[in-house]
Amino acid sequence: MENSFITVNGLKLAYVEKNPDATKTIFFIHGNSVSKRSWRKQYNSSALSSYRMIAIDLPVHGDSDEGSYTIYTLKGLAEIMSKAVKQLAADEPYILAGISLSTNIIAEMLAFDVRPAGIVLAGPCIIGKDHPVSKFVKPGTHVGVVFKDDSDENDVLSYALETSASKDENDIKIFIEDFKAVKNRFRSSLAKSIFNNEYSDEVELLQQKNIPLLVVFGKDEKIIDADYLDNAILPTWNKTIYKVEGASHFVNIDRPKIFNELIKQFFDDVLK
Repeated sequence: MENSFITVNGLKLAYVEKNPDATKTIFFIHGNSVSKRSWRKQYNSSALSSYRMIAIDLPVHGDSDEGSYTIYTLKGLAEIMSKAVKQLAADEPYILAGISLSTNIIAEMLAFDVRPAGIVLAGPCIIGKDHPVSKFVKPGTHVGVVFKDDSDENDVLSYALETSASKDENDIKIFIEDFKAVKNRFRSSLAKSIFNNEYSDEVELLQQKNIPLLVVFGKDEKIIDADYLDNAILPTWNKTIYKVEGASHFVNIDRPKIFNELIKQFFDDVLK
């Protein structure tokens, strides 16, 4: 699919769009050190073919501009993505779908007056007063590579294998390519901002806005504790946190058929 571009605060962001004439939109926002390509099994899905689908590259990822270090924070990225969504939404109903770090970004976007009909949090790592990072990041993984600008290639490969249960070598290849494309000290700048507590209580934001949530973990999650939100009071769809067999952190890559059907049912339900 060919790139389109949108300019936000002087920054050119790349995105791909499918089914532009559909009236219901799914905005896909990717995680740390990957790209819009991480949603390829969604925007190529027959289950989602009746929706307008837009997958956007974050700044300094994929084909988007780098921008300045000042936006390499959860709040800074949320402001940029909020403006992009508002420009592209065309006053039609939409949902926001995020994976991993973009679940934090989407939660932070709620402070910038975005009004989705629903939110999809896949492999979520949202932060709250009672849900600090130390509570849900599993020890002994290679997750540190997404917070360092220079990492050993073997460590990056190990992280890629931890995030996905996919047996498709192309899935790992795409992850490595996208990871290597991220420059401009993004990862270390983001890490510094998180260390300095430059983020909101994201769990509280989701509670306050009370927008329906589809929360999906891989049951074989290796990076995040898949049970850490079990006792959080959130407006979860069907009062359920879904845990998908045979999937790790990138549940949308590992079990796309199940994931895509959940999105379809969720979007149709929240628009009733």
